[in-house]
Amino acid sequence: MSQSSLQKTLTASTCNFLAAGAIVAGGSGLELWEKYLGLSGGDLGWLNFLSANGTGAAIGAFLGGFLADRYGRSKVFTYNLLTYMAGILLTMTASTFAQLLLGFVITGIAAGISIPASWTYICECSEPATRGRNIALSQMAWGLGPAFVLLFAYLFSPGGQLFQSVVEVADWFGVRSNHTNAVNVYTSRIVFALLYIDAVIAWFFMRRLEPSNEWLANKASIDKTQPLFFSFKKLFKAPYLQTVIILTSMYLSWNIVASTMGFFQNHIYQTVGNLSMLITTRTLADMWFLTCVITFVGAFFIDRFNHRKLMAVFVDVGILAWLLVGLVGIDSMGGLIFVTILWGVQAGISVQLFFALWSVELFPFRYRAAAVGVMVCMVRLLSALGASTFSDYFNSIGGEKAISYGSWIMLALFVISAAIGIHYAPETRGKTMSQISDERYGEDHTKEHYGE
Repeated sequence: MSQSSLQKTLTASTCNFLAAGAIVAGGSGLELWEKYLGLSGGDLGWLNFLSANGTGAAIGAFLGGFLADRYGRSKVFTYNLLTYMAGILLTMTASTFAQLLLGFVITGIAAGISIPASWTYICECSEPATRGRNIALSQMAWGLGPAFVLLFAYLFSPGGQLFQSVVEVADWFGVRSNHTNAVNVYTSRIVFALLYIDAVIAWFFMRRLEPSNEWLANKASIDKTQPLFFSFKKLFKAPYLQTVIILTSMYLSWNIVASTMGFFQNHIYQTVGNLSMLITTRTLADMWFLTCVITFVGAFFIDRFNHRKLMAVFVDVGILAWLLVGLVGIDSMGGLIFVTILWGVQAGISVQLFFALWSVELFPFRYRAAAVGVMVCMVRLLSALGASTFSDYFNSIGGEKAISYGSWIMLALFVISAAIGIHYAPETRGKTMSQISDERYGEDHTKEHYGE
């Protein structure tokens, strides 16, 4: 029985769930690992820089795009799950900083590999009238990863309803309750163990995924005698260079902010907002569930409304959030909750959603996944540098001042992202992938890349 585009989307979207879950699992347990291993501010910066939130994902995305163009989208993200599981296993059993860092790096690379392969697969499997919906659903899965990770982190945290089970697991492994930091870090170990179980289940279903019809129709045109990275230089020449610059600039300016928040939001709320780890984790879990609700609702109208206007509305919500941080601050509980709600809403129909859609749509078949991978790689590398700079800044001048001053930089980045996206937003709704390529690059040019 043939699988529908919705079935394929939901299965492939587990890649997003696992990738985003790994980012937030690292961030939510940061304080626990810090105390258990005696980590410095520099150590925390390296964990972020080399993780699924930074360089690890950048390297993975670069490799994953070219591999997906050569060997197939579903094949790449399916077998990549084995790498993901290895990284998760290393992380959840870590007893030294070196092992924890290696686990973060491997998990990050695996998370990155899945991004161009899964996004490309979902778009190629979608009908023109449901492509936006399916990408939105895949982004909802991206939100569900952090939501569930934070929910379980909340339940298993010291003081949480299930913390006694954490103590029992630690005791089963020979860690006595008087070793507080060693016991508490089992909260993070269990969260990573749950991600490992999810990955095993996802592997079972992904192995049964059918390739996209577009891949089956055009895979014969792929010249496997060419070097794996032969298309890299082509992406930085006409007619693709302008598209690469526009999309990368739009996504980068938004992602520097999102990347910093994704890894450090938990830490910021505890140090600047003076919230306990338990309350912080629950607050952020609720925020991500709100994001998922917004994305789910948006999935059913995104193909009906002008993308430029939709993007403008939701980016403006993010701009408002950072404007409030800069003018009012987040040192009061009411202000913190309000800003959290705004941040969750803007993430519902975010710049990343439109980037995921346009980065696939605007390139022809032969270079499609590679283009996504190269752009995600550049964005992740620069975002990791930005987040690491923020970490140093945060530790050097103090949390409250860092947030106050940094908020204006974050606001400026959001404005830049909005300006680029709104000005250059393409109108691709209801068009087939090949039709979009024909319109952008000419029918003769597109046929060359489709092997016709």
